[in-house]
Amino acid sequence: MNRFSATWSLMKSSLTILLEDKRMLLFPVFSGVCTLLVGFTFVIPLLFTGGLSSIGIFESLSDTMMFFTLFMFYYLNYFIIIFFNSGAILYAIKHIRGEEPTFGEVFNELRNRLAHLLGWTAIAATVGIIINTIENQSDFIGKIVAGLIGLSWTVTSFLVLPVLVIERKGPIESLKESAGMLKKSWGEQLIGHFSFGLIFAILLIGAAAITIPLFMLGEIFIFIGFAVLILFGLILGVFQWILQSIFMATLYLYVREDRLPGSFSKTQIDQAVR
Repeated sequence: MNRFSATWSLMKSSLTILLEDKRMLLFPVFSGVCTLLVGFTFVIPLLFTGGLSSIGIFESLSDTMMFFTLFMFYYLNYFIIIFFNSGAILYAIKHIRGEEPTFGEVFNELRNRLAHLLGWTAIAATVGIIINTIENQSDFIGKIVAGLIGLSWTVTSFLVLPVLVIERKGPIESLKESAGMLKKSWGEQLIGHFSFGLIFAILLIGAAAITIPLFMLGEIFIFIGFAVLILFGLILGVFQWILQSIFMATLYLYVREDRLPGSFSKTQIDQAVR
């Protein structure tokens, strides 16, 4: 099974679970809205201190202060994504187990795990910054190495959030459990032969190709074309976000409890992840 067909198969199976409870779509929406609010908290002070011209303020900051400001922005956005991703995973796991979860129940449980989520955010954000720094400041070979490190980190940490929110373990222990669970189930060959982003990127490219005639018709149609692409991209982003969270929940249950929803098969998952 090649990467495209493996990913397509996982997406269809995850979509079946989503259609059983469409309320899960609200998690990526919540995440997006909160991310925008965080962005506004950094932009609004600029508007009250001279608009775009106040960007010069950053030039007067020390390197340490600049790094701290950028890290806090990165950290807060990372936390929002991790928080709602954890909520989606927890909700999906409860749904697959046959429970009837509510948003109140899920957010209450996340509140009890807030310290662990903050700790994992610090680790994930730091690793992300390090990998990005290596990639941005390296030559071609360095970028390849950074990409391999990033892939290894993604695979190793793939089940951290389910372990953290379900088993209530700390971030370091959850990372160890995630790596151990995946290695035990699929051995050293685990590299992840799937990419939800790949399918959605292809869909977005297809949408862009369809809208090309609009860009050739003139001014207002160019605006319409961009609006359609932006809207379609947002919709795709929401679905990619939630379908990947559902698959993460499914993989956790498969490895930890040997449980699979009816839309998935063991062969399908085994072929997709190794």
